[in-house]
Amino acid sequence: RLNEDLTEAIALGHDLGHTPFGHAGERALDRIHPGGFKHYEQSLRVVDVLERDGRGLNLCYETRMGILNHTVGAPDDTPEATTVRLCDRIAYINHDLDDSIRAGIIKAESVPEIIRTNCGERNSERIDSLIQDLISNSRDGVMQMSPKMKETFDFFHKYMYADVYKNPVAKREESKVDGILAD
Repeated sequence: RLNEDLTEAIALGHDLGHTPFGHAGERALDRIHPGGFKHYEQSLRVVDVLERDGRGLNLCYETRMGILNHTVGAPDDTPEATTVRLCDRIAYINHDLDDSIRAGIIKAESVPEIIRTNCGERNSERIDSLIQDLISNSRDGVMQMSPKMKETFDFFHKYMYADVYKNPVAKREESKVDGILAD
């Protein structure tokens, strides 16, 4: 019972402001740009100012706020904005896990049992398990996972930060980003 057009508009616009080099690029631009830099503010700038040769797009408040607050949410979030935020998190931790296995940063067999058991072994299985649980447990405009899957997802997120996002092998090239973007 979500507004599909609103959900799609938020989903299409929420990452338009991402920088080269992902979040490392965002941190670098935040250090070197006067006034700082946040990708979600840049996403809103893209749709409000840069699109249509500087005329911007005529988007409703709910779309604009869904784009601006997609990382942490806002008190007046719509169910559509919450859905995009949750699905974005599900997508990126799963794809980042898959990428880190292919890059040899972690081994598939070292993925914690709770993730493999509750979500699945393959990327598509994990995403499907999380999304199906979200669908099955959301009611009356409140988007939520079952307690078991929420616990698994929270563990999964912490695991990715500890073992992948802060892994020295994965971070090795990051020191070059500041110089490349500054130049």
